[in-house]
Amino acid sequence: MRRRAALILAAGAALSASAPSAAQMFAPGDEIMVAYSPKVIHFSPSDEHVDWNHFVGIELQTKRTAIGGAERATFGAAVFNTSFGQLSQYLYWGQIYDLKRMGGGKLYAKVTAGLLFGYKEPYEDKIPFNNNGIAPVIIPGLGYRKDRLSGEVALLGSAGLLIAVTYSFGPH
Repeated sequence: MRRRAALILAAGAALSASAPSAAQMFAPGDEIMVAYSPKVIHFSPSDEHVDWNHFVGIELQTKRTAIGGAERATFGAAVFNTSFGQLSQYLYWGQIYDLKRMGGGKLYAKVTAGLLFGYKEPYEDKIPFNNNGIAPVIIPGLGYRKDRLSGEVALLGSAGLLIAVTYSFGPH
């Protein structure tokens, strides 16, 4: 727990040291997005899996740090229960690519990468590269946006799919 708190404090200090002033924190076109998913759809269900994961996430979507042809970048954090009922967090950064040719500009691909906290004994081997309950992960997904509401499907490695509903605050 102390190691996790130290990592979060170090990340916060690094971000605040390089962060713009409060007046520049949000650029025109930036959005805050909140997401919710009640459960994960597992490819191989098990009696050990909990019924509800209650994934809750919040992220900043901005054009300022988009790279590699992406329309927007995203910085976020999520809290949820693992498939085994352990409280977990995901801190991430990613890129969002609008798929204008498919879906008339409403369909998008999203790739996030970050640190997943919380897979501990006896389930630490359920996620690759896990070390003391902390693992690096990359999560690809697809979404469909209609005004401020979106639906997203994220691929959770070989474990399953997370289907989330999102709502965006900010300009549309």
